[in-house]
Amino acid sequence: MEHHVPSIESVRAFWESNPLCATAVPYEPGTAEFFAYYDRLREANESPAFSLALHEYDQFSGKKVLDIGCGNAYVLSRYAKEGADVYGIDITSTAIQVSRKRFEHMNLTGHFQQANLQELPFPSETFDCVSCMGVAHHTPDPEKGVREIHRVLKPGGRLIFMVYHRNSVLYRAGFLVQGLLQGKSKQRLVNEVDGASNPKGDVYSRAELRVLLKDFVGHEIFSGLIQGWMVLPKVGRFLPSAFFRPLERRWGWFLYAKARKP
Repeated sequence: MEHHVPSIESVRAFWESNPLCATAVPYEPGTAEFFAYYDRLREANESPAFSLALHEYDQFSGKKVLDIGCGNAYVLSRYAKEGADVYGIDITSTAIQVSRKRFEHMNLTGHFQQANLQELPFPSETFDCVSCMGVAHHTPDPEKGVREIHRVLKPGGRLIFMVYHRNSVLYRAGFLVQGLLQGKSKQRLVNEVDGASNPKGDVYSRAELRVLLKDFVGHEIFSGLIQGWMVLPKVGRFLPSAFFRPLERRWGWFLYAKARKP
């Protein structure tokens, strides 16, 4: 893996210019049509039943929940609907504005502010649950970020976490083929999953993720999400997602972890 470490400012600049799914959704961000379209796209890859099992929305009524990298507040709105006291941070001002719009549309209450994983603007032992999905692998210092999560969680607090998977079929096979066809390194292809100018993307094996989360206990680690193009870049997009579903928990592109602070 290439070891260039970008600045937090360059990471912020990239995501301000490339908001989550902005190009995939043909509606103005922050509108009701935008949220409805985005939710359908998301739920085609991650069913509501899977999302509920992963995030345990119904377990945190009346408790404090933090979502790091809240995007457009899809996850956080589900916690809020179940009665949680919710807080969202994102590295971009755009995401904070769109997240507030979602909560306005849904008549929900939440607290949002611009901040990054490496410097969480909260007192120690504040939250009962911290969700951090697809953020650490873009962070210049993920170890510092995980220490910050540990700090703001209460003892016994829940961590729900996701990074990209080193031992996925996409990284091990799909990127091998794409790299040969396009003359690109695997590292560049990892970055380009989120945009050609993305300054940082990491992948983790299960063992590497356990090391990253070494200060937590009760690890549950599993993978998810395989789409046809990840396996067969040219023709895989024509194969139904259900064809690959049996492989997801072992070789999926998303590597999930659930754990607790001792």
